[in-house]
Amino acid sequence: MDLHFKTNIQLKSIIGKDLINDDNIAILELVKNSFDADAKRVDISFSNLKENDDKSIDSYSEKTSRLIIKDDGLGMNLDDIKNKWLNIAYSEKKQNTRQHNRMMAGAKGVGRFSCDRLGEFLNLYARKNGEKSYILLKIDWKMFEVEDENKEIQSVILDYKELTEEDLVKRKVEPFKQGVILEIIKLRSNWVYEIRNDKGIIIDWNTDKLVNLKKYLEKLINPNQAFEENDFGIYLNAQEFIVENNNKEDSQKFIGKIDNTIFEKLDFKTTSIESEIIEDGQIILTTLKDKGKTIFWIKEKNEFYPEIKHAKCYLYYLNPYSKAFFTKQTGVRPVEYGSIYLFLNGFRIPPYGEESDDWLNLEQRRAQGYARFLSSRDIVGRIEVLDSENSFQIISSREGLVRNESFSKLTNREGYFYKSFKRLEKYVVDGLNWDSIPEEDKDKIRDIEKKIISGQLKESELTFREDEVIKRRRIYSSIHSIIGAKASDVIELYINEDLILDKIEEEKANAEREFEQLITDFEKKKIDADTLNRILQKKAIENKDLEKQIADFSKYSTNEATAKAIAELQYYKNTIEKQTRIIEELKLQLEREKEINEKHQQELEKLQAEKLQAEKTAEEETKKRVDAEKEKEEIEKKKEKEIQLEKLKVEFYKKQSTPETDALIHHVKNNNQKIKETISLIINNLTKEQLGSSLKESIIESLYEILHFADKSLKATDLILESDLDKADAQKINLPDFISGYSKNNKYKIKVHSINNVRLFYIIGSKLDLALMIDNFVDNSAKWGAKNIWFKTKLDGNFLILNIYDDGEGLSSKYKTNPNDIFKFRETAKENGTGFGLYLVSESLSKMNAKIAIDKPEIGNGMNFKIIFK
Repeated sequence: MDLHFKTNIQLKSIIGKDLINDDNIAILELVKNSFDADAKRVDISFSNLKENDDKSIDSYSEKTSRLIIKDDGLGMNLDDIKNKWLNIAYSEKKQNTRQHNRMMAGAKGVGRFSCDRLGEFLNLYARKNGEKSYILLKIDWKMFEVEDENKEIQSVILDYKELTEEDLVKRKVEPFKQGVILEIIKLRSNWVYEIRNDKGIIIDWNTDKLVNLKKYLEKLINPNQAFEENDFGIYLNAQEFIVENNNKEDSQKFIGKIDNTIFEKLDFKTTSIESEIIEDGQIILTTLKDKGKTIFWIKEKNEFYPEIKHAKCYLYYLNPYSKAFFTKQTGVRPVEYGSIYLFLNGFRIPPYGEESDDWLNLEQRRAQGYARFLSSRDIVGRIEVLDSENSFQIISSREGLVRNESFSKLTNREGYFYKSFKRLEKYVVDGLNWDSIPEEDKDKIRDIEKKIISGQLKESELTFREDEVIKRRRIYSSIHSIIGAKASDVIELYINEDLILDKIEEEKANAEREFEQLITDFEKKKIDADTLNRILQKKAIENKDLEKQIADFSKYSTNEATAKAIAELQYYKNTIEKQTRIIEELKLQLEREKEINEKHQQELEKLQAEKLQAEKTAEEETKKRVDAEKEKEEIEKKKEKEIQLEKLKVEFYKKQSTPETDALIHHVKNNNQKIKETISLIINNLTKEQLGSSLKESIIESLYEILHFADKSLKATDLILESDLDKADAQKINLPDFISGYSKNNKYKIKVHSINNVRLFYIIGSKLDLALMIDNFVDNSAKWGAKNIWFKTKLDGNFLILNIYDDGEGLSSKYKTNPNDIFKFRETAKENGTGFGLYLVSESLSKMNAKIAIDKPEIGNGMNFKIIFK
């Protein structure tokens, strides 16, 4: 005798209304079936809810309550109904997890029994494209609800018919090309309730259950539309309640298309992290953003392969302000909305993410470290999984997923979700310090939330406990621990270049300011060796920190923008090292000066002793005392000479000069020879009997030449004293740098400003001539009432434009017609003027292959000279 299982008739209830104990879940199961049938649209319609005959008849009529679910999917013929739809637990999804270019949403083969949960009767209309007739299958679920241990479920004969289009119209069903219509009749649940006044008159209807159905379905649809390029729309309709629907706020309306727009509405600025597995499951791309700005993104190897190949994770941190904006824009408080939802193949898996459901153990973990961990109340988001291999299995009781290896790699503390969550958490806690509100506003948070929700308080008006500068410093210092990646796993890394450059610029400005002050204090003898030692220690720490930062960045393969920022970091490190070398040299100079002073002090003490001894004797001792005084003076002079020599050595080091003393002495000698020759020429001219006008001009011109050579000799002497021994002869000069440096290091009667828009532009010329030119322009501006003069450089193609302008009286009216006559010999607008200065400037510029002209004033009526260097 063969033994086998028997399927008792009670199986219908076990896998139907008893298994599926929630109306919303039942409707979702039927929607999933439409999705798997490649439907583009599903319509869910209620009718006869206000008035019906449900309680007055045993069967049904046109007035009986109805729920109709209609789709435009592939439909079914009689064979499909017999061998698939009526075949309990049969599911094509078990063999084909992907068809019609969609991932299958279900796989148990019992979702069709949701019809039993929803109503007592079912009329199923189906048609495949190209079929001539429609199939009508009629089911009375009470036929399966009998107590008979011998009666099997397959013993119940079901009624079906083949219908024409005319038959369909007579049954008040609109003909369709393909698809399925589920007409569920005599609904088991009350979907609406009457609201009566004291007199028992109906004044309104409670439609909360319909509103909740829409919200439930909204949450169950993937906002990313994991349905790929195929559109899939769900529409809810209840024509009896159009008035009630229109009277509701937008967030409470239930008639119309159902979309999960909750994350589209989050257009306020918050902190978020997005993770996506790409490249056929081999790579994880993670992006962290803060208030709309990308902080970093990282591509790394997928350590969870092959269990998790196609997944995405979107997490949003909600500070107290963000929670209020969430409520304002969605109509739902975050705690009521839920936390982290799981979507499998396009549909949400209940109860994950619902209020009080801690499926990711966030609350349990929070209890272990309150001040260090985020809880489910602090974040909202979703995990999306596309499963083509049935690795994630849905439990029949709708209690979530089977806790297998794939589920574990998705959810455990070292899994895919926590990889992103911990980065977001560390950024919020260590980087933003929780992005907290000011302490003084903590007691006012309820009032602040109300103002945000009502629109009285805008995002731009919010204040935080810490400003953005402090946050960015902390983020920069902890960025590597936030990323927390193994260098061997990283394929490419991007870190916001502004995060790096802002830090560098701030530190660089402070370092340069401190260094300039140090040099100034040193020159004024306001600094000692101990102070220099402390500064050197600080520089060493700073250099070590920069070295560590560069090493941390260098561990990863970074993209171009980040690499450029790291190069700036290296350049800043080089600057710190250069400053360190100069400070070390200053320290050596102080030590040498100290040695000289100590030696001098010893000699003075010795002389003092000899002087005291000499005073004890008569004339001989007096003579010794006088000799000692003379020797003391010699020692003083020797000491001063040695100190000056040491200073000169340091100046050479600071300016990185190579002394060319002999060349400059030769230059001064030549100038004096020319002065001698010119004086001889004047003497010869004056010995002539008559002095004609041309001879006078010749004498005057000779005198001006003497004045010019004398100026050059004086300037050469100044340069010698400044230890700038290489500036006298013609050489290659970086013009912008020279103008800026020379004007800064000289004291004038008026203020001199240098506006340097050019970094490098070399000319061949004499630094001495350039120095005389600058002095001449400054003196002229002072004579014409100027308080300020500006030297401004800019590039024009291959030319450098130097504009020299002031705020003085400007060009004399004498030269309004021909302004450039001012550069002619002996041209002057002053009674006591020589007319020689600008003439010499013009001549010197010609030797440098440059041209000068009068330009329109930059400030008021002041002068403006335009010089073009090739």
